[in-house]
Amino acid sequence: MTLIARRLMLSGIAAGLAAPALAQGNPFPSRPLRVVVPFAPGGITDILARAAAEAMARVLGQPVVVENRAGAGGNVGSEAVAKAAPDGYTLLAVGPAVMGIAKPLYSRLNYDPDSDFTCLGLLGAQANVLLVSPRALPQPTLPALLEAARAKPGELPFASSGSGSLTHLTAELFAADAGLRMVHVPYRGSPPALADLAGGQVAMLFDALTTALPLHQGGQARIVGIATRGRAAELPEVPSLVEAGFPSLDAPNWFGLFAPVATPAPVVARLAAAVAEVTASDSYKALMRARSAAPVALGDRSLDMFLAAERRRWADAVQRSGAKAD
Repeated sequence: MTLIARRLMLSGIAAGLAAPALAQGNPFPSRPLRVVVPFAPGGITDILARAAAEAMARVLGQPVVVENRAGAGGNVGSEAVAKAAPDGYTLLAVGPAVMGIAKPLYSRLNYDPDSDFTCLGLLGAQANVLLVSPRALPQPTLPALLEAARAKPGELPFASSGSGSLTHLTAELFAADAGLRMVHVPYRGSPPALADLAGGQVAMLFDALTTALPLHQGGQARIVGIATRGRAAELPEVPSLVEAGFPSLDAPNWFGLFAPVATPAPVVARLAAAVAEVTASDSYKALMRARSAAPVALGDRSLDMFLAAERRRWADAVQRSGAKAD
């Protein structure tokens, strides 16, 4: 039995209570829905959530309003949705920062990312890329980076957007696969980290393709690997890190839509069908391409298997890094 199936069975009582209302001419949804993005406006999670919400409104016949509720690395908004009424009207758009990293990173959470939500579907994914500094490495290539790191174990500095962030933990996965010891230099967000990378104060950084690409094109930094299984359409000449010999680096920043776990089964089914219809549409795929995003490649895995693997991946990375957020 899959994780979603177990959760739907557990919500059977709620579903039974909801069924008479559905049968009596009050079908779901009968009023506007709210999608909480637990980060500030303008990021890729916010962009995809707004695009999906607009399209879901047409499919569901009700307005779908996006609310940004940032704070504590995504935990403020996520906790609010976990504790919301499980009626399908309050949803959460989020990815590995909450669904993979938060639980092992924070010693105390007032909700459980693993058990308090049901995934309605994946909205897409954006590649993280490995950048190196031409000022720190005269030959800004992947082999030169590995050679420099191995020549002076524990000395090569790498940047991140913050301790315990996706960029930090992706670098930890890379270091584990490559057998490297490096020095972590955390920053308050990507912009200052990218600035110091361009200036040569740090040697490498993982960051989103969309923010890394301008530096690569301008020569201030070089993208030497894509942290996904396949290459990026924007940089077909740059190898993926998986094909370069780093199996753990199929690690995109993915985004999903979640509902509180006790949401009735008929409501979950209606919402999941809407997400599937929206994300399969040509217009939504075109928007993803314009934002250097793509559908999530599940391969032969189910959604439950994908989420379970993500939890294991990031828990291992947090343990390796020794990061703690509180």
